[in-house]
Amino acid sequence: MRTRALAALTFAAVLLGATPAQADVQWSARYGFGFGAGQWGDEGAQLGRTFLWENVLRVEALFGAPGDEHVRIGPALDLRTARFDTAEAAGGVSLLLPVFRGYPIVLTAAAGYAKRRDPMPDGPIFVGTFAWGYRSYDFHGAYGLGLQVFVTSRVALDDPARWEITAGIEIDLEAMIAIPGAFFVSLFRRGPPDEPE
Repeated sequence: MRTRALAALTFAAVLLGATPAQADVQWSARYGFGFGAGQWGDEGAQLGRTFLWENVLRVEALFGAPGDEHVRIGPALDLRTARFDTAEAAGGVSLLLPVFRGYPIVLTAAAGYAKRRDPMPDGPIFVGTFAWGYRSYDFHGAYGLGLQVFVTSRVALDDPARWEITAGIEIDLEAMIAIPGAFFVSLFRRGPPDEPE
């Protein structure tokens, strides 16, 4: 019986190995800025609605078949501060849905921890994000540019009465830093930055 099971597993592995995997990775990193409202309050105090603004860094590595027309899924990281009163980190999973070619919807679910300025309590959080915008597939590299609008909800897992909803825009870090940097290198060297002097 054990020999048959081993033979069947070996045969299945050979069949699966004969078909090369079509999945590849495209990663993206974006800086986001948004506004919204939340129900905040000091520990032990009555909660109240408050206006807030946020700065966020989002990174994903999405796996799937090459091209803009395929569903992709992979790990996601969310680093954020709200009004510089919090320092938050969350990890989870992102799902890219190609509803319009080159302009997909990206859904992210993540959990993490928020360190908050006293007297607000620290604690675990859940983060859900809906994003839509330009998200290219790069056939020449593993990095895909992104420019998106987003809506994010956050809830304190240890006190669900504490929540936030924000909306804003995410700008690709390569577009913000690497491309302008290459422009200035070209300007001062009087030629493309990847060509020898």
